[in-house]
Amino acid sequence: MPGLLALTSGTVPPNPSELLESKRFKDFLAQLGQHFDWVLIDSPPVLPVTDAMVLSQIVAGVVLVVSADATPLQAARTAVDQLDVARARILGAVLNRVDLEKRAYYYAQHYREEDERYYTRAATPA
Repeated sequence: MPGLLALTSGTVPPNPSELLESKRFKDFLAQLGQHFDWVLIDSPPVLPVTDAMVLSQIVAGVVLVVSADATPLQAARTAVDQLDVARARILGAVLNRVDLEKRAYYYAQHYREEDERYYTRAATPA
């Protein structure tokens, strides 16, 4: 995709949190910000490890990704609470893995046909 650059993490360091808190990493992010309009960082989940909490202190904002079929509601609430305590700037959330056939949400019947056309079109090879 033109204009998109993906930088993978490589091997996992012995202590990822130390690396994320380092001046060198913060300087690296600052340099990226000078060359790109958006810098997105995919981190591990909030609850099991500290990486996301550490990152939340050095980024402009956080988008919480919640899996509809795997993330218990209480876990999502706890993650938001922890981010609030850390004074992270929560920009929003993404709900993925939604099963539209189950119609688990009261509004799904209103959007189902539109969403189905969208996902069918997106899945069709160009």
